[in-house]
Amino acid sequence: MSVYTPLSAEQLNDALHPYGLTLEQHRAASHGIENSTFLIDARDSGGRPRALVMTLFEQLSAEQLHPYLALLLALDSQQLPVPAPLTHDGRQPLITVAGKPAIVMPRLPGHHEFSVDAEQCQQIGGWLARLHACDCQSLPALPTERQRLAQLAGQLPALPEHERALATALLARWQAIPAGHTLIHGDLFRDNVLWQDGRISALLDFYNACLDCPEYDLAVTLNDWCVDPDSGQPMPERQQALLSGYRQQGGRHDPERLSLALAVAALRFWLSRLAGPVSSHSEGQGSKDPEEFARIFRQRIEALQQATGAD
Repeated sequence: MSVYTPLSAEQLNDALHPYGLTLEQHRAASHGIENSTFLIDARDSGGRPRALVMTLFEQLSAEQLHPYLALLLALDSQQLPVPAPLTHDGRQPLITVAGKPAIVMPRLPGHHEFSVDAEQCQQIGGWLARLHACDCQSLPALPTERQRLAQLAGQLPALPEHERALATALLARWQAIPAGHTLIHGDLFRDNVLWQDGRISALLDFYNACLDCPEYDLAVTLNDWCVDPDSGQPMPERQQALLSGYRQQGGRHDPERLSLALAVAALRFWLSRLAGPVSSHSEGQGSKDPEEFARIFRQRIEALQQATGAD
C-alpha cells in the first residue's frame, strides 16, 4: 500500500469530516503496490478514539469501485472478517480526496505475518473455503479475472523469447476453460491477511475479487503461502496443510485444473509485476520483484508438463 498521492494533515482531516471524525495522527501504510493508503488515528464526535484506514484509488474510478464496495458490505454482513467501508449520507461509502475516489474503513486488529508455517496455511485454506461459499448472486457484477489476464497478455513480449510461446499457449488454454461462478479473492497474498493471537483476524484488499473457478484462487494463494520465493520450489507440507484446511471447511477442487491454475496464476503475477507500479514516484514499497514469480512459473510449468506428458 505505497503512497503515490501524498496528503497533508489538513486534507486528511477534511476527508474525515463527512463521517463526523477528527484527525489526530496518521502515517503511510507500507505494503501493497496499487493504491495510496494511510493509517489514521481519529476521534468521533463523542471524543472516542477510532483506528482507521483511508485508501485513495489510483487506477479505479468511482463507477468501477461500486461493485467491490457492495461486496465488502455484503461479506461483512455474512460475518467474514473484512474491513467494510464506513458510510455517510445514507450509506454512501465513497468520498473524493485530491481528485481521486477514496474510502475510510475501520482498522481491524492484527499484524502481518510473512514467515508462515503449516498451521497458518491450514487456517488460510479454511477461510478461503468459507469465502468461496459466500452468496453474492444479488450483488452488482464484478469484472472478471479473464479480462485482466487478457489485458496482461500485452506484457508477453517482455518475457524471455524461449518462454514467450509457452506462456502464450498456457493463457490460451486457460481462457478456453469457462469461468466458474465461485466468489474468489484473486489476490490473497500474505500481506492481505492480518493475525492476532495466532488466529486470522482480517482478510484485506478485495479489489481483484470476481467470479471464477475456485482452483484459480487456490493457486494464487498456494503460490505465495506455500512456495520458497528464492527457488520457486513448492513446499509440500504447507501446500498439503492449506488444501486440508480448505477441504475441512467444505471446499472442493479439481486436482487437474489446480495444476493448470498454479502455472497460470504464477504467470499472471509475473506479467503484472512486469507492468510496474502506478507511478515511478512513490512513498513506501512500490513495485515487487517480477523474478520471484518467474521462478515460480518455471517450477509450476515444469510440473504441469510432467503431469500431462507434454514437452
